[in-house]
Amino acid sequence: MAPIRVGLVGLPGAPEGSYSGTSWTAHAHLPYLKASPHYTIIALLNTSVESAKRAIARFELPPETKAYGDPDDLANDKDVDLVVCSVRVDRHFQPVKASIIAGKAVFVEWPLERNLAVAREMAALAAQHNAPTIVGLQGSFSPEIRKLKEVIESGRIGRVVSSSWEASFGNGGRTESKNVRYFLEREVGGNVISIGVGHSLEFINYVLGDFKSFDSLMEIGYSKVDIVDRAANDKVIVKDAPNNVPNQVKIQGTVVPSNAIVSISWRGGKTLPGVPQADWWVVGEKGYLRLTATSWSLNVGNPETKIELFDITTGTAETIVAEKDEWNELPLPAQNVGRLYEAYRKKEWYPNFEWAVKRHETIEELWQRFDLSH
Repeated sequence: MAPIRVGLVGLPGAPEGSYSGTSWTAHAHLPYLKASPHYTIIALLNTSVESAKRAIARFELPPETKAYGDPDDLANDKDVDLVVCSVRVDRHFQPVKASIIAGKAVFVEWPLERNLAVAREMAALAAQHNAPTIVGLQGSFSPEIRKLKEVIESGRIGRVVSSSWEASFGNGGRTESKNVRYFLEREVGGNVISIGVGHSLEFINYVLGDFKSFDSLMEIGYSKVDIVDRAANDKVIVKDAPNNVPNQVKIQGTVVPSNAIVSISWRGGKTLPGVPQADWWVVGEKGYLRLTATSWSLNVGNPETKIELFDITTGTAETIVAEKDEWNELPLPAQNVGRLYEAYRKKEWYPNFEWAVKRHETIEELWQRFDLSH
């Protein structure tokens, strides 16, 4: 079968060290796309043709890779099967709109866009033009997440009666990296709520089921935050930058079909040394599961993730190990993204724009409750 031909949006053309973004395209998408025989990158879209050409050279893509600076040109390229967009969240729609109208398959990172209204517009446009869509909610493809769900469904801990998730964002503290200073601007749409809470809801709900109902509280712990350069020993670039994004989050509710009580607690900033950044308990009638990790982002993965099972009947505990696959050989950020690409090419289930809208609806509900109380 011929490989899926990809037009990639967001591969930085700036020299290494001078790019001020997160380089998620290069770290999470490029390794899989270059390693897989089932995909081939044939075009790049950047802010200019010159930037795209620099990215082709920097990342050693074939010299025949097409360089575009206009989204219409990419949309009109009949050779491109799949457009992949991984830029700042509030810039997701514009580069792919023409490709959606052209009916091309489109993969857009999470969050789909800055807010629910734009996400709904994107999903409606894709439905209108029969454009296949993928959204970068890869948490349910994590081997550890799938193992957790597998153990629960096997009945080893019995009916789930409750679950608690406690984590620190890493971001959202008294300082913020200059690379993601927009995390302080709610209007941009990329922040600890949409990214941290959004991704975690994806894998928590995958394991436990969706909320039947929930209550929530969010508070802004720091209305002013210092912008720092992490590469320069946290040198302060901007003092007391205004922040309108909460960094303390509590969500409590019941999930279906188990009617289990689920409690989710987030705090801004880093955790204590030696303490897991994420601590997730699932309590069943016959036993407990506990997952701990030195990073909350199980959607990305963490080599130090540990799953333990305690059997109430026998009083014994054991470590549960998730299976590995060929994509474990990729750099960590690319592993679950690669598994998402695999699901798409194999025509298995994967999250699309409609699925993204469902997650955006939950995030919007959190914001509405926050606004009503402030």
